[in-house]
Amino acid sequence: EILWGKLIHDELATPDTWEVAISACKNSEEKKREFSRLLKENKLGDLAFIRNLRNFNANGVSRSLVRETFTKKNWNRILPFQFVTAARINPQYEDKLEEAMLKCLNGFNKIPLKVKLLVDVSGSMDWELSSRGETKRVDVAAGLGILLREICEDIEIYTFSNSIVQVPSRRGFALRDAVINSQRHGGTYMWKAISEVGKEHSDLMIVITDEQSHDSGNVKMANSNLVTIINVADN
Repeated sequence: EILWGKLIHDELATPDTWEVAISACKNSEEKKREFSRLLKENKLGDLAFIRNLRNFNANGVSRSLVRETFTKKNWNRILPFQFVTAARINPQYEDKLEEAMLKCLNGFNKIPLKVKLLVDVSGSMDWELSSRGETKRVDVAAGLGILLREICEDIEIYTFSNSIVQVPSRRGFALRDAVINSQRHGGTYMWKAISEVGKEHSDLMIVITDEQSHDSGNVKMANSNLVTIINVADN
């Protein structure tokens, strides 16, 4: 009854969330003040924090305050590709984003198998996942690659487009760069890559792709005990 009474008489307290605080601001100076307050009081969730990095910069929020806030976060339940996208848009915070991303990946059980990872870097992988967002298909693929690199005890990583290229098993954003810059982003010859990499037996082969493949084949070509194909788009 008390709650309904407050609602009827317009006496409900306004929640102190970043959406409410920022939407009430009339100009950039007010947004700077509110963002700074929210950061100092640590009232932004982890995901909201990295999604607002560009807004902090656009409204003149102190970069040292933003960097300091990274250390206050728990960094749970954020997927690697979300860090990859954030780092592409906000390169000035890449070091902090990488540190947070690797912290998120701590504690996973290791996969004690011989794993071969194939990542699609064809032209269509540079498309955005959605017209409403800025995350690219290759961001998701690179993020999954970063995760698998951390949890697989024995992993070989390859990219495929028109060619097949083995990339160094680096950590974090260095692996993202190795994957994206490994070759020209052209066609999608997925089964050719599976067949070529499958010449040597593996326990597990993982393929990350949007599956706009220009060729065909079957999983026997993988020469692996288990083949997992992860689609990052609906093609």
